[in-house]
Amino acid sequence: MHQFLRPIAALLLAGATPFTGSAALAQEPAPASSLVAGATVYDVNGEEVGKIAKVTGDRVAVSIDGNGLGLPRQAFVQGAKGPALKATKVKILSVLRQAEANAAAVGGALKPGAAVRSADGAVVLGKITSVTPQGALLTTNEGNITMPRAAFFLSKNGLAVKLSEKQFLDGVKAARAQKKGS
Repeated sequence: MHQFLRPIAALLLAGATPFTGSAALAQEPAPASSLVAGATVYDVNGEEVGKIAKVTGDRVAVSIDGNGLGLPRQAFVQGAKGPALKATKVKILSVLRQAEANAAAVGGALKPGAAVRSADGAVVLGKITSVTPQGALLTTNEGNITMPRAAFFLSKNGLAVKLSEKQFLDGVKAARAQKKGS
């Protein structure tokens, strides 16, 4: 998969293990001047992880083994060799592989007619009417709404969005109000 997987940034940071000893990174933020396209990115142990592909505002896209990872600038610390992430290369690659598997599973489940549930799986929010490369159109009791692919995941109850029922309904209502105001 050759796309930038933003959602896994949080997983990387949450799964980062603090290290001590000579392999430890100084926990100082990486200077902005080191976060430029083409710069090498290292892991917590100083092993090369990938290269910065693009920097846009507060987001840094890193190319890792043909995959992309989008992270906020604050995810980088200053390592002995340059900008580094707070996880081992093994952990980073593991998270990327899991994200690819999850994206493939979601892609297989995104089909017209599929029911879409709330994040907790308790409520069916709507049904998919059509699918595009960017997302899916859902028919709901509140009207139709387009959701980006990144909003979907597979729960134990099936296809779901990363929102509670209340968040989803509030979002649909806000989108409809904005559309009426335009």
